[in-house]
Amino acid sequence: MKIRVFASFMVLLACCFGLIVLADNHEEENNMLVFPEAYTPMKVNGGGKITGLVKFEGEVPEMKKLDINKDKVVCGKEPKFDESVVVGENKELKNTIVYLMDIVKGKDFDAESKKPEIDQEGCKFTPHVQIVPVGARLTMLNNAPITHNVHILLNDADMGQDINKSQNRMLKKLRIKGIAKAGGPVEVKCDIHSWMKAYIAYVPHPYFAVTNEKGEFTLENVPPGTYKLGFWHEVCGTNNKEPQTVTVAAGGEVKQDFTLKLPE
Repeated sequence: MKIRVFASFMVLLACCFGLIVLADNHEEENNMLVFPEAYTPMKVNGGGKITGLVKFEGEVPEMKKLDINKDKVVCGKEPKFDESVVVGENKELKNTIVYLMDIVKGKDFDAESKKPEIDQEGCKFTPHVQIVPVGARLTMLNNAPITHNVHILLNDADMGQDINKSQNRMLKKLRIKGIAKAGGPVEVKCDIHSWMKAYIAYVPHPYFAVTNEKGEFTLENVPPGTYKLGFWHEVCGTNNKEPQTVTVAAGGEVKQDFTLKLPE
């Protein structure tokens, strides 16, 4: 009897654990970008444009000052702040990815976007959110007289193992291998300077934009058609469950704004 009761308890425990894991996976899924199953580059005739503004709703959280506890002579020249929520004077929200979820054919990446970089000047990742085409090699810049450690946390087994490389002061440019599968955004950190944090989105098509300090975004040369327009923000989340539908006319421009707020 005791064995039977113990076995039943273990089954119940396993089921509860399974539910927790499923819930965590579902939550993680909702925080990721959505990609088409396949994308075909082509010449776009009569392409249109999608523009807009992303703003923040509610009381703006105070930007937390970061504790610079390593290489203070180089890293501590200027105060640094947590960039997870960067809001402008008129509540413009920076570092939001806006993109087309379901586009399956359109323009190819231009030459500049195929050479993405992240700078580490002042012991800070710039930009805080970077778009990297699938297969493109990312260049990490280090012009400081100190060593950094580039640690990219790939959260999908199909994307490969985490990337973890040292970049000493003599290595001004560190080329990171391309990733063959779309995914993310994934976190980037420096294991030496714990306050350094950024995000990379590995994307299969070029219809992705990151809002600037004015909260602005632009998607250009979009083939005429109707699409799902998505957003992702590090703290404010995504609209994966209820994407915005937009229709782009040949040679036309669609304006679509978003207002984001902190999760309740």
